[in-house]
Amino acid sequence: MELSFAGFLDLQRTFAHQRATDDGHVRIGLVQLASDFTLENEWRQLLGERVELYSTRTPCSPTVTPEGLRNMAQSLTQSSALLVPGLPLDVLAFGCTSGSMLIGEQEVSRLINRAHPGVPVTNPWSAVKAAMRGLGARRIAVLTPYIGEVNYPIYQGLRQAGLEIAAFGTFGVLEDAEIPRIPAEAIRQAAEQLLLGTRADALFLSCTNLRTLELLDDLERQLGLPVISSNQALFWHALQLAGCVHRPQGFGALLTDSYPLP
Repeated sequence: MELSFAGFLDLQRTFAHQRATDDGHVRIGLVQLASDFTLENEWRQLLGERVELYSTRTPCSPTVTPEGLRNMAQSLTQSSALLVPGLPLDVLAFGCTSGSMLIGEQEVSRLINRAHPGVPVTNPWSAVKAAMRGLGARRIAVLTPYIGEVNYPIYQGLRQAGLEIAAFGTFGVLEDAEIPRIPAEAIRQAAEQLLLGTRADALFLSCTNLRTLELLDDLERQLGLPVISSNQALFWHALQLAGCVHRPQGFGALLTDSYPLP
């Protein structure tokens, strides 16, 4: 015989409990692009026992153009609000290098903080510049997957940040979904050719959708200089802002040596 709701309440037992205390983990909230195939998978390799990752997606254009990148600002607050309501986060990250540069670092933080007031916010553009300062790099080489209309503002922004551009290379890809399909060997060869006969303090591999994390250690040994990727620098910067000491091994000197914020 099926019980009525009143009868079910008589059957149901309710148990008292005490709310669990904070476990001391560092919690990172990540807003990544709908078309990013790479960032979260690379970050999963970097997480330690004390670092938790919570992510959401935000709409974006299928092509990487200045107009499409700037338009992402329209949905950034709404997308950020989807991140684990009710769970306190220690730091928030927006996962787009060229987008954060074209929208503007302060505007990205403002839009995300509308959904999560008071939480520190980072992005790859801010993170990479902070990493270069931490490394003491002044003269850098840059390799991106983007078209020239996106690369030129990056070049200008790096120059405005006080960096000298020793060399600048690109794969010239327009479709975002094609960026993760650039083979690791093509990236390795392009980096080697880009730096051939060029003096640089560091190499910057731009784009969160470019698969580079597992190349970093080998490239640093091969090229004899620090290699900074968007995803590596973003993770490093997020840890710094959260006050977390965590040093993933095998993914470049920036993380291994845990350079402090300048």
